[in-house]
Amino acid sequence: MHKMTTQIQLACQQDVSQLVAMLTACATHMDQLGMSHWLGVYDAASVRQNLLQKSVYVLKQNSQIIGCVALGIRPADYYVDCWPNAPEADFYLTQLAVHPDYQQAGYGQLLLQHCLNLVGTRTLHLDAVAHYPELLNFYRRAGFIQIAEGMGLGDLRCLFEYRASSQ
Repeated sequence: MHKMTTQIQLACQQDVSQLVAMLTACATHMDQLGMSHWLGVYDAASVRQNLLQKSVYVLKQNSQIIGCVALGIRPADYYVDCWPNAPEADFYLTQLAVHPDYQQAGYGQLLLQHCLNLVGTRTLHLDAVAHYPELLNFYRRAGFIQIAEGMGLGDLRCLFEYRASSQ
């Protein structure tokens, strides 16, 4: 029997096509569930840009990318309009995704915990669309606290903060 090996590693430019395919599968899946906010967002150019501006980690199973997450030090551009009075964070988490065929297996938690370990005791912010209660609860269970709500990119969004010292 062939053993499945799963590992998290820093993404590189050679991963772009697999990342785009995985993120597109996620966007399509979310759209089928009534959430279209990822459609058309993650093309090759935007994924390459993320690799230059953030630390993008991929979850690979036998060399196939099945998930990813990005960790940066700057908030997304829409944060200024969405939450003009929000405190700054040391890190910002975006693009947490697990291919639909691998969801509900703990891989999202694995990627999120990887980032929390990297951040240590520093603050981490992320946002999520308010009309996806399962995702909001996922972040709350991981120890994030909602600190604000606002409109961004046409959706009501929740801003979350994680502080290791409050755990």
